[in-house]
Amino acid sequence: MEQLGIEPKLLLAQIINFTIIMVVLTKLLYKPILSMLEKRKKEIEAALALTEKMRLEEEKMKERKERLLSDARKEGHVVLDEMRKVAKEEEKEIIARARKEAEAIIEKGKQDVARLKEELMIDVRREAVGLAGAMVQKLLSRSLTNTDKHAIIAKNLKDLESVKG
Repeated sequence: MEQLGIEPKLLLAQIINFTIIMVVLTKLLYKPILSMLEKRKKEIEAALALTEKMRLEEEKMKERKERLLSDARKEGHVVLDEMRKVAKEEEKEIIARARKEAEAIIEKGKQDVARLKEELMIDVRREAVGLAGAMVQKLLSRSLTNTDKHAIIAKNLKDLESVKG
């Protein structure tokens, strides 16, 4: 080996130096770097898992939000329909009450008209009897005696009372 320019002692020293450096580097540098890289890899995997978990949680939250909004819309429609139904029922009740009041007013008006008509008829009868009595009296005063006049007036008064009653 000497002919090649390699000295065995020097080669042996180089191999020992290389082995020592390899052992030292492995213990001091390589293993800590590998463990640090492994630790970093686990942290990245944990972060990715957490990210995926958060993404799934976000999707669940979106679905829940949509479901809640949908339920709220449905409930709003139900409440709105119920309010419309109640409003229509109240409208029908108000219309029915107004009709009853109108019918009562009309009936009272009819009764008032009938009462006034009756009163007018009584007044007209009184006037007619009074006029008839006055006419008869004038006619009779010209041609009848007092006794005949009294008999006719009494008869007319009886007729008048029967008309009133």
